[in-house]
Amino acid sequence: MLACAALNGFAQNESSTFDFNALRNRAQNLAATPYQPSDRTLPEELRNFNYDNMRNIRFDPKSAIWRMERLPFQLQFVHRGGPQTGRITMNSVEDGRAELIPFSKSLFNYSQAKINGRLPDDLGFNGFRIHYPLNSMEYLDEVVAFQGASYFRALGKGLHYGLSARGLAVNVAGKAPEEFPEFTEFWIEKPDSRADRIKIYALMNSPSLAGAYEILLIPGVDTIMEVKATLFARQSVEELGLAPLTSMFWFGEGSTSRHGDFRPEVHDSDGLLVHTGADEWLWRPLCKEGDVRVSCFTDKAPRGFGLLQRDRNFSSYEDLETFYHNRPSTWVEPGTNWGCGEIRLVELPYGEEYFDNIVAFWKPAKPLTPETPLEFSYRLHWFKDDPTLPPLARTLATRIGNATEYPGSKKFVLDFSNSAGLDRNNPDSVVPVVSITNGNLKGKHLQRNDPGNAWRVFFDVEPIDRTKPVEMRCFLQSGGLPRSETWTYFWNP
Repeated sequence: MLACAALNGFAQNESSTFDFNALRNRAQNLAATPYQPSDRTLPEELRNFNYDNMRNIRFDPKSAIWRMERLPFQLQFVHRGGPQTGRITMNSVEDGRAELIPFSKSLFNYSQAKINGRLPDDLGFNGFRIHYPLNSMEYLDEVVAFQGASYFRALGKGLHYGLSARGLAVNVAGKAPEEFPEFTEFWIEKPDSRADRIKIYALMNSPSLAGAYEILLIPGVDTIMEVKATLFARQSVEELGLAPLTSMFWFGEGSTSRHGDFRPEVHDSDGLLVHTGADEWLWRPLCKEGDVRVSCFTDKAPRGFGLLQRDRNFSSYEDLETFYHNRPSTWVEPGTNWGCGEIRLVELPYGEEYFDNIVAFWKPAKPLTPETPLEFSYRLHWFKDDPTLPPLARTLATRIGNATEYPGSKKFVLDFSNSAGLDRNNPDSVVPVVSITNGNLKGKHLQRNDPGNAWRVFFDVEPIDRTKPVEMRCFLQSGGLPRSETWTYFWNP
């Protein structure tokens, strides 16, 4: 009972005022105490449910928070049960006062779930969704969903759910087991009748740390989330991942196998884009083949990074159900004082279509310690396309085949988009610049790709030491200046 009272302290103490500073103090006090995992106990009947059973427990839209007031934002909740054991506490905030949103069976429709036993009145929620008239003023679409650990997904106008973001990543592909910090409690500021944005607060907890988060959600053609956070460590954390993005890549146009699938490509994202502090643009196509691959892009004060779904042609996927051609790209725009560190891309070889196997995040050079809290901020952009990412020619496709003239070598075929600075009437003025580590360049050729309104670069690579990866870079140059982003890749011979 004491633990429950502490969790709901803001809602129960009418004299307290809720704001980010109050939440920050709450997180600091929480980090000063031993870690206590959240309660995941469930009634036996719910514990034995699977995903299909859980889909039969449906939130009643007529019970949405703020529906009766006809506000532009509404809240709906996700039921606990089966694999969805996590428990969150929900609060609304109005005029600086927090009020608990209690769990109630009346919020859900159980007619298809066949629950015979009695559910506890304090079961709690597993997650929540925010609805807003994103695509039409006549209907409130789901625009963001928070569910599981610190995971959340958002949509821009006309898009379908794809990759996820997380509040934090700890020990991803590190020496220690991965830790999944949890958002255990949320506070949602009640919007007014003309609101076009809504503010979300979250308390984070994990064995290593506690944290306070403030997220301003601004839905639109490109949905923006402005995030600020403060972390307090219980113990030093070396492998810390800020602004992590998690996605799925099964196979693409450069993959050697389609795993017997009829579709040409299956992925939520097809590459990592990085805008360095030195104003260089890097593109790393995703790959699932071989062993675990960890790519590190060392930088200072990065300008941005993100997992993008660039290929928007339906014919590239031929899927009438998943709409991979319409999945969002997500771009991280760091705030000030990100300092030194590295953008990490982790590509896991296992998994299928329904398993996220790609993670990208910023790892600060300095560890998080109990003596020094970490404050940081960033923006998340959920969008379909942005011509400024980058403001140069971009990589359209990466294709890989055998270089038959050189046994044991590979042929790389890259398509770059056409852009200012690349004179199609004077192709000799465009130069492909290729650099290779642990490999020999056996041939290089540039050709106009008129049907695709693009430029195509061919080159063959022979590995030197087959026990080590071959690192490659390629960009287009004209007039002594880079006119495209830099394609980067590593190949395990």
